[in-house]
Amino acid sequence: MRSVLLRSPTPAAIAIATLSLTFAFGACSSHTTGDPSDDDEGGTGNAATGGSATGGNGGGGASGAAGASSVGGSAAGQGGGGGGGAATGGSSGSAGTGTMTGGAGGAPSGGAGGSGATPGGAGPGGAGGSSGSGSGATGGLVIGDGCMPGRMATSGTLMGRFGSTKPMVDGKEYFLQVNEWGAMDPQVVAYGGDFFFKMTTQMASRPTNGGPTGFPSMFIGANSRNSTMGSNLPKAVSALTTVPTAWIWNDNGTLADTTTNIYNVAYDVWFSTNAAGEPTASGPSGGYLMVWLYDPPAAEPIGGDPMFTDVTIPGVSGTWDVWIGPNGSRPCISYVRTETAMGLSFDLNSFIKDAVMNRPNTIQSTWHLTNIFTGFEIWTGGVGLESTAFCAIVN
Repeated sequence: MRSVLLRSPTPAAIAIATLSLTFAFGACSSHTTGDPSDDDEGGTGNAATGGSATGGNGGGGASGAAGASSVGGSAAGQGGGGGGGAATGGSSGSAGTGTMTGGAGGAPSGGAGGSGATPGGAGPGGAGGSSGSGSGATGGLVIGDGCMPGRMATSGTLMGRFGSTKPMVDGKEYFLQVNEWGAMDPQVVAYGGDFFFKMTTQMASRPTNGGPTGFPSMFIGANSRNSTMGSNLPKAVSALTTVPTAWIWNDNGTLADTTTNIYNVAYDVWFSTNAAGEPTASGPSGGYLMVWLYDPPAAEPIGGDPMFTDVTIPGVSGTWDVWIGPNGSRPCISYVRTETAMGLSFDLNSFIKDAVMNRPNTIQSTWHLTNIFTGFEIWTGGVGLESTAFCAIVN
């Protein structure tokens, strides 16, 4: 499985309802310097490539009659606009217009259909279709064994330190939480519509030589008496085949000021020594594995300094620095991308295999995968941070 870098679309307004539920649980805490503490915290993509899976839906124009100079028809695309279809012997099709629900670009008869912003190719005897416009909210992203970020149909607002809800996305259940385990100041999370969740209020602040204010996040699995249906977790590490996942996020301008806005963008993956996991506990019995897509200048993972640098992971784009250190009595291994990725699709099992085979005293083949989170460990700032889309499947 090859990884795919993704881009985030411009979000639209959402309808707001109000929910407030309970419970918190934890990510593997991150620190700048000093001894790590034992803190128990608790598709999108612009249509950009012609005919690619990240393109938007949009039918190409109808092909002209053979030998005639007919114009391909326009078509409104769901997602990025489809390019006009080039007819056999005909002239170019006109551009489609995009809406916000993406899908795969289709190829009309007589020429290759363009999706997103790339013109369609010319058919025999005809001119190429013109480029489509618009961006998709899910982008038709498909990876590996079928992990496709869908659209969250419900929308609302989570208020309170441990506000939570269980949204369904294309028939799959996730757990979404504010999870402000490390502070008391107001945090509010909006969810649904053109993004999965967004920080709309964030007034808490913690020094970067300790744990963050919390970990607003989504997960599949079971912990802290919260669980998701159909996750196929827990799963023995030795029995894993693939764990396809995709995540797209949007900084919404916060990266322009990394002094005021200090946060990471990370997967947090939990492992248990028990086959049944710890569905009522706020931390795993085995250890943690993190995958950081963004590392803030003022904070770093547990471990002090990277133990390995410029590591490549089979099938995953980019290079990674690897930190290893204890979160209390449990090992935490963190893979930090050397260049920020605004989105990534990959096989999470590639990181798990690397840890088991190449990083001693971290993840063990006898353990069980129990939870997969994506979210933001926030020390300060972060208003506008957005998780645009996420999916994970355990095989």
